[in-house]
Amino acid sequence: MKDRIIISVSTINGSRHFNVSKLFKRNAIIAMWLLLFGLVITAAVIEYLLRSVEQSQAQRAHLAVQASTLRDEIAALQSNKTQLEQELSVKQDEMLQVINRVGEIELALGLEQQYPQNLENRLDTASVNSVARQTMLQLVPNGSPLEFSRRSSRFGLREHPIVGKQQHHKGVDLSANRGTAIYAPADGVVEVVRSSKQGFGNLLKIRHAFGFSTLYAHLDQFKVKPGHFVHKGELIATSGNTGLSTAPHLHYEVHFLDRALNPQSFMDWDATNFDLVFEKERSIKWDSLVSMLETKASTQLQLSSHKDVQLTATSD
Repeated sequence: MKDRIIISVSTINGSRHFNVSKLFKRNAIIAMWLLLFGLVITAAVIEYLLRSVEQSQAQRAHLAVQASTLRDEIAALQSNKTQLEQELSVKQDEMLQVINRVGEIELALGLEQQYPQNLENRLDTASVNSVARQTMLQLVPNGSPLEFSRRSSRFGLREHPIVGKQQHHKGVDLSANRGTAIYAPADGVVEVVRSSKQGFGNLLKIRHAFGFSTLYAHLDQFKVKPGHFVHKGELIATSGNTGLSTAPHLHYEVHFLDRALNPQSFMDWDATNFDLVFEKERSIKWDSLVSMLETKASTQLQLSSHKDVQLTATSD
């Protein structure tokens, strides 16, 4: 009986005795300690989880503040970008106006008349070989850049339809429906692609070979990006009515060394009337260009013939 404990319970009905072993008592005490330990561990885990939730909420609030700050900074950068783009557009328009003004001064001073007027003394077009002709028609702007209904404004002095002042018109205005396809008149690289609601509106400029460039204004959509190389006949944009414009049309300019020339001379120029542009635009030293192209063509022909001879000798 040493290993047992007697527990007596007395009531009005009498007394009852229960025998409990010491082992059971010890197990019960251990169980109670384990239960208490488990409750302590559970409380600690709950406290840890609550603390983690609070930290997560604090981090989320901090991230929300950072996100709001970033959104404000992005909005400020976008606003600065828009402002810089507008300033750039204004500067580009001012630069174009300066170039146009220089052209007007040259016309007033008669500087264009300093070039020789006798074409025969400068270039014999009949002697230009076929390779030089093909190269020029591929690299120098020629033909119309789009299908147009009429030419609404010519190159030269005119009264501006909106401003109402006499100005030197540096290009031709070609009336066409909004969305009419515009094609590159020669191989080149896209130099400027600029969206604007003022002046020339949406504007595109292509830099061609030998100092030539072309400009397209009042566009609707661009089909190329700055730095994009284009081939003659490649789609570059569609005509529109953007900027200072009264109706859908294309304002088209042709430049040589950043000096505006009459685009009509180049629009009418093709393989069937190869000498036309040389007669119309005598300020350009065509003889120098043709001589260079013919020399290059002759050199390539000699190299090709030399390779053919070497191949023939090798096969023998």
